[in-house]
Amino acid sequence: MSKRSISIKRSNKRSNKRSNKRSTRKRSGLCKQRLSEKIAINMKEGYKSREQAIAVAYSQVGKMYPHCKRFLAKK
Repeated sequence: MSKRSISIKRSNKRSNKRSNKRSTRKRSGLCKQRLSEKIAINMKEGYKSREQAIAVAYSQVGKMYPHCKRFLAKK
């Protein structure tokens, strides 16, 4: 292989990594937005405590949007 073909492959790998990071940022923001909306809805529905409404919201969002589970997982 020539040096030129190797440099092209490297640049393609870099661009793929960057595009993956961008899509992850969009998803995480969307998941957080869905979670906050669901928490607000659960608070209005009348759960006994705020903590219970938050816990139920995490569960509901994780079930409705499986790709959000990794963003909502405990750290």
